[in-house]
Amino acid sequence: MSQLLEDETLNLYAGEYQLATAKRPFLLEGGEKLTNGVLAYETYGALNSEKDNAILVFHALSGSQHAAGFRESLSGSVDRLWTFECKIGWWDKFIGKNKVIDTSKYFVICVNYLGGCYGSTGPNSINPDSGQKYMGSFPWISFVDIVRSQMELVESFKIKSLFAIAGPSLGGLLALTTTMLYPEKVQRIISIASGLTLQPLQIIHNYEQIKAIESDSLFLDGNYKEDDTPRLGLELARMIGHKTYVSLSIMAERAKKSLMDQGEGFSGYRITHSMESYFNYQAKKFSERFDANCYLRIINAWQRYTLEASFKNLRGLSSEFKALIISIDTDVCFYPNEQVELHDFLCANKIKSNLHKVHSDKGHDSFLLEPDLYHPIVTDFLES
Repeated sequence: MSQLLEDETLNLYAGEYQLATAKRPFLLEGGEKLTNGVLAYETYGALNSEKDNAILVFHALSGSQHAAGFRESLSGSVDRLWTFECKIGWWDKFIGKNKVIDTSKYFVICVNYLGGCYGSTGPNSINPDSGQKYMGSFPWISFVDIVRSQMELVESFKIKSLFAIAGPSLGGLLALTTTMLYPEKVQRIISIASGLTLQPLQIIHNYEQIKAIESDSLFLDGNYKEDDTPRLGLELARMIGHKTYVSLSIMAERAKKSLMDQGEGFSGYRITHSMESYFNYQAKKFSERFDANCYLRIINAWQRYTLEASFKNLRGLSSEFKALIISIDTDVCFYPNEQVELHDFLCANKIKSNLHKVHSDKGHDSFLLEPDLYHPIVTDFLES
């Protein structure tokens, strides 16, 4: 089921794919079964008659299926999380006619992750066994589950092989997982500001965010009320993560423009620095558009990420397969040495890999903000 939205330049369709039914359940890696599951997705551009121009894009940690264009609202209860920030596609500067990923040439698919909060089945969905929302009882998912579910959607389009898969940040890890699990169905991979393995500092940052949410007195083992959510825990989690997304110089510049906010939830301390006010603002904004249970599902999947068991599958890649690895020199979420590690790993396995480093003062979030840095690199790779 899909619906054409009003965007002639993008040919933007919003759809819902029935992933699981009682007769055809979706088996999760942990052993649980989903008997009523859907994936919310969007497509841009047109699939050609040969069905060989499709690019699957994986969003980052807190992204959505809405990668490009303008979308006013979502259907159902999830619309309460669809704030103004969500209405413009998270990669709108990169996807479209004559943009980095040119929709006049390619058919682009982007999917809200299984376990997410923007329409795909997750903690806020109805559990068919109880008739109530899953909330804290929703199963823990893995990157393998996310990839398998999305590849089922891809196959529903009768696409035998993806022209490319692309992902920035955490999305790059999912793109790499797809390559390992479906080597015969992927021709190219674009990994931006991502890596190969889970790093110690990432484990620490992720764990801090988990503890922040679960320590909120309103969390209630994930069974909180819709009108009384663990907002402060989610805000603190966002602060922990956000400090790795933007360079210190850009933070300082943005903080100058931030209105001084005394903050909530403090008994004695009062905010005295514009940087504190900036972080408060970012945290509050995020807590209005995301769900704590969904955030925990994706963070937990990241914590369990490993590909070692799948390395042997690289033998199934076509001799024509190639990779583009892009590094950001000021990134402190996925440090530049992590892209070097990925590139060296691919080369050691006799896989064609191109490593490019871009210079940016914006840090990790450069992949969202500076399309001109990436346009020639990605275009040359896709056309080569």
